[in-house]
Amino acid sequence: MKKALRVIFLIICIAALLAPTASALVPYSTYTYDIDGNYVQSPHAYVPDRTIDSEDLGLDVALDMPTDILSDANGNLFIADPVNGRILILNKDYTLNATIKRFVNSQGVPDDFSSPRGVFVKDDELYICDTENNRIVVFKLKYEEGKVVANEYDRIIAAPESTAFPEGSIYKPIACAVDTAGRIYVVSSTTNLGIISMNADGGFLGFLGAQKTAPSAWQIFWRMFQTKEQREALEILVPTEYNNLSIDETGFIYATISSLNAAKLKAAIQSKDVSGDYAPVKKLNAQGSDIMLRTGFWPPSGEVTVVEYPFVEGDPQTDVSKIIDVALGEAGLWTIVDGTRQRMYTYDSQGNLLYIFGDNGPQLGNNTQISSICYQGDKFLVLDKSINAFTIYKRTAYGEDLVAAIRNVEDRNYDRSAEYWHKVLLRNSNFDEAYIGIADSLYRAGNYEEAQEYYKYAFDAEGYSKSYAKIRKGWIEDWIILIPIVVVAVCVLLSMFFKYAAKQNLAGQVMKEKRSFKEATLYGFHVIFHPFDGFWDLKHEKRGNFKAGFFFVAVTILAYIYHDVGQSFWFDPHNAGISLVGEFTGVLVPLALWVISNWCLTTLFEGEGSFKDILLATCYSILPLPMMLIPATILTHIFTLEESAIVTLLIAVGYVWAGFLLFFGVMVTHDYTFSKNILTVLGTLAGMVIIMFLALLFSGLLSKIVSFFVNIYTELSLRV
Repeated sequence: MKKALRVIFLIICIAALLAPTASALVPYSTYTYDIDGNYVQSPHAYVPDRTIDSEDLGLDVALDMPTDILSDANGNLFIADPVNGRILILNKDYTLNATIKRFVNSQGVPDDFSSPRGVFVKDDELYICDTENNRIVVFKLKYEEGKVVANEYDRIIAAPESTAFPEGSIYKPIACAVDTAGRIYVVSSTTNLGIISMNADGGFLGFLGAQKTAPSAWQIFWRMFQTKEQREALEILVPTEYNNLSIDETGFIYATISSLNAAKLKAAIQSKDVSGDYAPVKKLNAQGSDIMLRTGFWPPSGEVTVVEYPFVEGDPQTDVSKIIDVALGEAGLWTIVDGTRQRMYTYDSQGNLLYIFGDNGPQLGNNTQISSICYQGDKFLVLDKSINAFTIYKRTAYGEDLVAAIRNVEDRNYDRSAEYWHKVLLRNSNFDEAYIGIADSLYRAGNYEEAQEYYKYAFDAEGYSKSYAKIRKGWIEDWIILIPIVVVAVCVLLSMFFKYAAKQNLAGQVMKEKRSFKEATLYGFHVIFHPFDGFWDLKHEKRGNFKAGFFFVAVTILAYIYHDVGQSFWFDPHNAGISLVGEFTGVLVPLALWVISNWCLTTLFEGEGSFKDILLATCYSILPLPMMLIPATILTHIFTLEESAIVTLLIAVGYVWAGFLLFFGVMVTHDYTFSKNILTVLGTLAGMVIIMFLALLFSGLLSKIVSFFVNIYTELSLRV
């Protein structure tokens, strides 16, 4: 038995050594975020393979703080090594092909680079950002079977000249790109007016995509005391500079910014702002307009959740992402890198976050100071200037299925894409984008009910509503005769009810000591349509009572509860349920504050209404709220998301209606003039704020007193 156990143990150990899992070798977690901002772990899309350094390349002079890495269409690599003043050309297999350091310029004079920080390849032309020489140098490349076999100096593109540049400005190109029309786009580290656009000869065309400024309240105030020259100087300056860019096959520019206002960026992320005004990455057209699609759960800005309080001092998790580069891959995928966390964030063409990988550290796969990233076919390369090397990441089977699914979506092979989305779900059942991909395929196939289920899994209210619209269309076609009958019947029933209420209210125009619950309740429908004589009779002829008034309050609370739990999925996809305490206080507290504040104020300013009169008028005034909330909630199951304005309008009508009734209720109850009533209502609102402040102050003081006595009791009990 002992020998058998030893053999089994040995077999297990050998199997563990021979077949290690990929995740056990990867020093980082791959994850994404759901619609609520929760961390959702994901299978690895890329895993580290190896690191290539100067020794692997056989360099006599080692790399020293390299700044840029780029792959051409054939997989050849180009690395900018500014400290050594050179550009390295590598073959597809990561062997050194050539080094460009010195050349003979157009005047026949030997020339060299001074801190070249960026490279770009367009067809057979290599563009080098010769930063400290304030120019771009172009080389011609010669290919044979996809391999660079020669490079020759072609021309120099000097610094652009234009009056658009501020006086004394310096041109420092650090990144460039060229579109299909030959236009050159340059990021200058000293230019904060946007990306510089030039023609093929270097003629200045303009600035693209200047970042929106956000002056603080202090700047706006101080501006009033500045001279005209100071204001003009302030208007010229833009507080952000682009730091990198890339360009896709259609000529759209992906540009990154790392010097954004952290508070503005954090607010934009938390509010899910899709305008792009404070976005750290933009997609610009030739006119400089940001056309990036931001349809995902969160706008493409890097990290979604920023920790408020660090575990250790200086923890970078408390900072928003500092985006330093962007790389474009196949099937519309693109990746940005966070220089703070050393993580990569990959999105699709619609702006959906697909996965996040990488971390800060010395292990293979982690990095400490990323300077550039790029795609090389199905591989992903990360250049780390702190170790003077680049790491190769290989795409996993999960990553292959994900790319295949997205590629088929881009090619409109929706049935085929659904197959790959199912494969993705087998590996990652929490991936919302896969559910949406399957739902889109089902929607296009006409399976709207099944599509709704998948949209619901991903909390995609828009897709769910779109499917419902198709289902509703079929239902309308089947019941086209019944619909007008139902509408007419509802209108007739409402008309009959209001006629009955009017008849009962007319019959109740006699003096009585007491009103029945029925009479007092029906009288509410007279008050809301005839507020002047309604509130007058409510006070002087006792047409209502508190039973009916409190009934209206109870119905209002129930209407809010129903609105919170009864809306359709596409109007409220993240229904978190209700808090009965919250629903009750949400109605009763404002009502009590209004009544108390109004009574306190009108007592001092010759108001003729008593506390009971004010309370009763207020209870009757809120009747329009349940009258509008309940139908609006029902209509969310009939209208689509595109028709939500109708529902919003109904609810708004309820609030405005109730507000008018409160206003005129105060006016009639206290027999005020219109102008005096306006002042009274404003004073009442101010009084509500004061009462809330005092209540919070008192509760805070009371909690301190209770805490004081509890501490004394605890101390005495321990000592005794």
